Amino acid sequence: MIISLQNKNVFLTRASTLLVILLVFSATVNAQTTKKKTKAVKVTGVVDATTIEGKIMAGYQGWFRTPGDRPGSRSWAHVFNGNGGGTTFTADRLALDTWPDMSEYSAGEKTVIPGWNFPDGSPATMYSAQNPKTVLRHFQWMKKYGIDGVWLSEFCGSFRNPARPDSSMLKIMYNVQAAARATGRTWAYMWDMTSFGSSSTKEAVYNSIIGQWKNMVDQGVTSDPRYLHDHGKPVLLIWGFFPERPASQPDHMNAVVDFLEAPGKYQCYLIGGATNNWRKGTPAFQAMMMRMQGLQPWTVGRRIKNLKTGYWMPFTGEWAEDIAMCKAHGVKFMPVINSGTHIAGPPPTPPALPYVPRRMGNYLWQQFKTASKTGVINSAFVAMFDEVNEGTEILKVTNKPPVQAQFLTFDGATSDYYLRLVGEGAKYLRSGQPMPPSIPISPFDAKKWYKLKNNATGLMLADQGKTAKNPLIQAADAAGKGEEWQLIYLYDGNPYFKIKSRLTGKVLSRAADDSIIQTADVPSDYAKWHLEFDGTGSCRIINKVSGKALSSNGSTNANSPVVQVPDPKAPDDLLTRDDLRWKVVEE
Repeated sequence: MIISLQNKNVFLTRASTLLVILLVFSATVNAQTTKKKTKAVKVTGVVDATTIEGKIMAGYQGWFRTPGDRPGSRSWAHVFNGNGGGTTFTADRLALDTWPDMSEYSAGEKTVIPGWNFPDGSPATMYSAQNPKTVLRHFQWMKKYGIDGVWLSEFCGSFRNPARPDSSMLKIMYNVQAAARATGRTWAYMWDMTSFGSSSTKEAVYNSIIGQWKNMVDQGVTSDPRYLHDHGKPVLLIWGFFPERPASQPDHMNAVVDFLEAPGKYQCYLIGGATNNWRKGTPAFQAMMMRMQGLQPWTVGRRIKNLKTGYWMPFTGEWAEDIAMCKAHGVKFMPVINSGTHIAGPPPTPPALPYVPRRMGNYLWQQFKTASKTGVINSAFVAMFDEVNEGTEILKVTNKPPVQAQFLTFDGATSDYYLRLVGEGAKYLRSGQPMPPSIPISPFDAKKWYKLKNNATGLMLADQGKTAKNPLIQAADAAGKGEEWQLIYLYDGNPYFKIKSRLTGKVLSRAADDSIIQTADVPSDYAKWHLEFDGTGSCRIINKVSGKALSSNGSTNANSPVVQVPDPKAPDDLLTRDDLRWKVVEE
């Protein structure tokens, strides 16, 4: 892999600020960090909440509000910006990048967005995490897909008056607590120090964090059997350790660490959530981080370009030195794994792309593979379960969002694809087994029908029937079966599909002369196709035998034939080749 070393403006998703980071790449994980094999962790129906080993847990914001979710509330917090109790629902005020799939939520969990509708004409709806049924539903999904639980995100700014706690924040906590009990999941606090500014005093920082922790311990919250513990101590993740932020420096935070690690009633298993370049801090800063029991460097938005493919790849080049330093100090290293991201606020307007495209799960899978290769990682923080504001979410998202605004979608993948994918990655990390080089599960539902829309022409791949002279053409979007295809995964260590026509029951195949034909649905390499998702939301459809890609052949005319052409390898050659790109459209 060829890597570009560039200075990039990296979006800090948790702080909503920009930080210029010089990325220094280490191509392979230091062999010294792989001598100790990952300890396999047994998985049961009820998550073992007594240890952090083998835990794949997702960050959980729970901050979405809808009017009426609490008595007298008119809030649309984190759904529409600046519209706490207003009546203006316009795309420019939208706070979401993607829209949750609301099809499984009960009527009592849905709030209608005035004047907004889904493509089928039905009213657009949104959920609130103040509803215990909704949080329970999320935890039921975690159980189904093999995710151990959540890190409940709370901002330290909410702790400044312990005598008057934020009631909506407490409600989310109680909902999480009850859902974890009901589903056998676990949970722990993730406290975000972003709200501490340069003027925050040592006393304010100390009193805020320690006061809240004492309240939670005294109230028995951390004694809950579903609250995560390790070595008999409740786990606490404090996020926001940055070398340049005054409030996270040793003169502010060493006293906090002293208290939280002192033997006694309030002692915890303390994890430091830091920026990825935390080792650029002063020796005292680094020493403070190594006093804690765990380290979680943030990776959301940390990207690096592969010059061979032109793709943005996850930047994990600092992991080896992080692991080595943690090992030397007896600290547990837990990476942050994410599916991609986009800046908070309205989604990018095409042709603009997300800041870090997901590439149909490949961005996420690459991080799981890197973690697996270290031989020492069996726990990870997945960012995030529900943060549809910044495009990191793994919860169920619809491919058919409201029509009143532009949204990112899962590009035709099932709404549960990223839940399934995280569960699959978790299985390998926990077991210590080597991970497959390519994703072993299909993003699509083999029982559903899809359309394949060419980016250059806007026309659909169409089957004219068994007797047509040119059976495969591009045609205007219509309701006929000739434009509908099954995408059936044929994973054998390599990610190939067969593409089956609803009209004829035959499969797309390559003939000996490189023409495109349809053949009977029997095993054949000629009928295997790789769908190469390149970050544009579309894919190139490449034949296994010929290595050539389907193209609209430069014609914008309906009913013109679809052909195979050589698949360009250089990124620059692909920039203007929308004739090779096909968007998977869920029917």
